Amino acid sequence: MLRFFRVASPQEWRNYYGAKEAAFRPIQAQPRDVGAILAWLRLGEIEAEKFNTQKYNSGKFETSLRAIRQLTVLSPAEFLPQMQQLCQNAGVVFFLVPTLSRAQTTGAARWLNSHKALIQLSLNGKQNDRFWFSFFHEAAHILLHGKKEIFLDNWDGENRLLSKQETEADEWVRKFLIPPEFEVELSKLRSKDQIIILAKKLGIHPGIVVNRLQDKGIIPINWMNDLKESCHPREMGGKKNTLPERILI
Repeated sequence: MLRFFRVASPQEWRNYYGAKEAAFRPIQAQPRDVGAILAWLRLGEIEAEKFNTQKYNSGKFETSLRAIRQLTVLSPAEFLPQMQQLCQNAGVVFFLVPTLSRAQTTGAARWLNSHKALIQLSLNGKQNDRFWFSFFHEAAHILLHGKKEIFLDNWDGENRLLSKQETEADEWVRKFLIPPEFEVELSKLRSKDQIIILAKKLGIHPGIVVNRLQDKGIIPINWMNDLKESCHPREMGGKKNTLPERILI
């Protein structure tokens, strides 16, 4: 475990990772397994170390995000390598890190150093509407918020604590995916054909529109989910965690 975390002793682990725990943004009122979360975050660091990126540039990252928005209509096999490259070009590493059983994390955003950021997603939920909202939510943290905090998110929204930063990130995503000028048209959607037409006009996947309608209470949560698509780890090129089997958390 010390080799995995790249520390020399348990005390060094406590000193270094205790500071990381203090940097967590609260995601739920219920207790969390901090050890599992730290191990999951470390898996993201290990993957990020394999990639050389450009120095972070906020303007380039915003441009990359606009290009990534257009990829939402593609299959995972098509969009994943493109979005990873677009992020790297702007100084952000994006990687899929399968969740650990007690970590219960959906996504995280943080800075590895002053010029390199990391976004990691676990694919909890496995539907493309949640995948895209989670990705752009983490991207919003990189764009809008400080470099000292670690932003963690979970799609099990019961008892979720929303900080000012989390609320700002959610609002940024909503406006980015479906601009406010489409709100009136959105509120009138009642059929799959209407949803598909608006999605084409917006240049996004219909599942994202369905998610917004459900979130706003315009349609029930169990309506039109067949317009969403799976983002199962197998389809995303996901792989097993690199922790030795006997110490998987």
